[in-house]
Amino acid sequence: MNSLYYPYLRRDHLKGLNEYKYNAVDTSPVSLYVTQPFWNWLVEFCPRWFAPNLMTFLGFLLLVVNFVMFTYYDLHFTQALVLPSWVWLVAAICQFWSHHLDGMDGKQARRTKTSSPLGELFDHGVDSWASFLFPICIFSVISQNEDGFSPMAMHLSLVSIYITFIDSHWEKYNTKVLFLPWSYDISMIIMTLTYLIAYAFSPSVFHFTIPIINVTFIQIVKYAWPILGLLSGVPISIVHIYESYRTGKGYNRTFFEAIRPLISPAILIISSTWWGFSSPHMILEKQPRLFLAAVGATFSNIACRLVVAQMTSTRSDGINTLLYLYVPIQIMSVYGLFNGRMEFIVLFAYNIFVTLAHIHYGCCVVRQICDHLNIFAFKIPHSTKDSIGAEVHIKH
Repeated sequence: MNSLYYPYLRRDHLKGLNEYKYNAVDTSPVSLYVTQPFWNWLVEFCPRWFAPNLMTFLGFLLLVVNFVMFTYYDLHFTQALVLPSWVWLVAAICQFWSHHLDGMDGKQARRTKTSSPLGELFDHGVDSWASFLFPICIFSVISQNEDGFSPMAMHLSLVSIYITFIDSHWEKYNTKVLFLPWSYDISMIIMTLTYLIAYAFSPSVFHFTIPIINVTFIQIVKYAWPILGLLSGVPISIVHIYESYRTGKGYNRTFFEAIRPLISPAILIISSTWWGFSSPHMILEKQPRLFLAAVGATFSNIACRLVVAQMTSTRSDGINTLLYLYVPIQIMSVYGLFNGRMEFIVLFAYNIFVTLAHIHYGCCVVRQICDHLNIFAFKIPHSTKDSIGAEVHIKH
């Protein structure tokens, strides 16, 4: 059990947690007028012993259920039209509850007076891995048929999501304020509806040509997805960061220190895209799920470390340790040092390693914070329960 007590967090991290205050801005109309009121109503049905972090974790596990299910039934994203119809219904249910459990966790924390820095870190840490799990499952609806997404299109769509996610936390790293992206709730609702439509009518309903412009619906989605996602986040973040420097309300870091959190994501995106385009054995085309999972887990670790840095007002990592393994593997693969079978074995082994390494990081960080703050991750103390019997409704 000592292996789960590795001190990933330094003393300055823990000191920063003591001074941390949640500071976020949510201006999304969908959030303000649809999902937030719904969560305010729904959370009242949750028992008071239901720990907020347990909500977050259960929501994440529902995404894992979807991922495992689609991995079993549709490993290479080619079986959309022959999958059992119940698969789409199960996916819709898991997607729906994952989204809403993630939305209610903060409200449950305030309702039970158990808000803590751990809750935000746990929430955003899980979200960083979910940024891979949500879309990787929806790709099964789109599939790889004639007008579907190619594996490279899937990779680039995921990259746009990773950029949007890291952008919001990079923004807070510089401005002290987390501006929640508009695209999140909209995309979650669209994904649930997509699964329900696939269940009711079959995924073939999405494969049609739009009259006049003579372009398939999937082709429009292929380009609109990353473009709209990036435009809805990155330019706004740059404006917010500029304003924080102009008004002096942010950290006013030097240019290099301000962009330091972007080094690791940039290396990962360039390296993985280069590998996908240049692999002599076409590893991305032959093993798309394995390839994308390796990038997703690596990105999640990078993002989690940035979340820690922005929450504790500490200097972010320069180059993530996992990249010292990922990039050499990519370079050796691109330059033909592996045959096709060995490239697959190395990628498979890296997937196992990065998944276990990231889980180890998460477990150790949660334990460190719990010990430091003297709290439980998945349990509400009896003393807290006794003091909230008459708690009134708390709005977001």
